[in-house]
Amino acid sequence: MKKSKKRLITIIAAVATIVATSVASSACAWFLYQPEEPKCLIEE
Repeated sequence: MKKSKKRLITIIAAVATIVATSVASSACAWFLYQPEEPKCLIEE
């Protein structure tokens, strides 16, 4: 029982790590796009 519980937790942790990595990678790709700042917001 104890061994199977540890294995289940290990599998869940591995899946969570893969999901977190894929989400972070896609967020970084969107970060590369930066639109131009409107002229009314530029400080002189």
